[in-house]
Amino acid sequence: MGADLEITAQVRIVTSVAPYVTAANALQAIKLAHEDGFSGVELNEDHLHQLVQVKPNCLRLMRTYSADKHMINSLHKTLHRPSIDSPDQSERKRAVEYTIKTLDYMEVAGIYRMVLHSFSDLPAFFCLKGECANKAGYFVGCNAVKIYGIFAPVLKAYRQTRKKEFQENFVHSLSEIAKYAADRNVDGKPIEIVLEEHYSDAIDYDSVPYGRGNFANVIRGIDTAHQLIRTGRNTDLSEINELIHFHAVDTNGVIDDHRTIGRGKVNFENSLSTAIGKNLTDTIVLEDGTRNSALKSKEVLISMIRRISTTVSSRSV
Repeated sequence: MGADLEITAQVRIVTSVAPYVTAANALQAIKLAHEDGFSGVELNEDHLHQLVQVKPNCLRLMRTYSADKHMINSLHKTLHRPSIDSPDQSERKRAVEYTIKTLDYMEVAGIYRMVLHSFSDLPAFFCLKGECANKAGYFVGCNAVKIYGIFAPVLKAYRQTRKKEFQENFVHSLSEIAKYAADRNVDGKPIEIVLEEHYSDAIDYDSVPYGRGNFANVIRGIDTAHQLIRTGRNTDLSEINELIHFHAVDTNGVIDDHRTIGRGKVNFENSLSTAIGKNLTDTIVLEDGTRNSALKSKEVLISMIRRISTTVSSRSV
């Protein structure tokens, strides 16, 4: 593990909670990720809420353990309804209230960043019901997400027909969430909100004033798999100069199947080279679905980062 940390001194590798979610609660997942040599965990919003209901003191334990192990944790907002862009104002408000409660939890737990999409449309039926995910239910849910990608063009077309309505509601919610997060403090800094691209979205990501005005704590989220599915092209960061949150995810290019890095169609070399060369991020998040896959992806990333860092260093001499 020490060698891993030395190799990735410039860029820290974090895993999503997915490899641990059926066997561990949110606190246990942080400990398992540390044992696996990761620098942190991107937790799941519903997974965290379920643990807090049973063990309210878990938040302070998370902060203490993570600080002791020098881990940096983020959180991915739920993919389940209610949705923060809903035209139904009652639903939209419920989604924002749930998010605000999560931000309170994050402040206590020392979780510095929340990742969200502009919408959540998976049925609440798939939402976690306990500290750990049910294995059968989690399997069904994961495959539902993969199949979802097949219908992405149709869903995107539908959202395009109501783009103005959805975008106005989303921006309203994002403003409320960002404002509340700005007043929450983790290690002397406001909690950051990441807007992550989605392959079924109709949002104009470039129009968002990242890091400015009311969105001073809002960061652009990059997902290599979503980018390939959404545009048919690999991620190009050459025109981006602001801070980003980077999800390194491989895919077959059709569905969001979260493959082990190197086993899909995503070319990571250019995006990683740009991210490292321009200091766009110091953290890369893996979203593999299993522990073995996450560990293999980590090794592939370490090799890439070593090679890229050497090249970048030689250019700067």
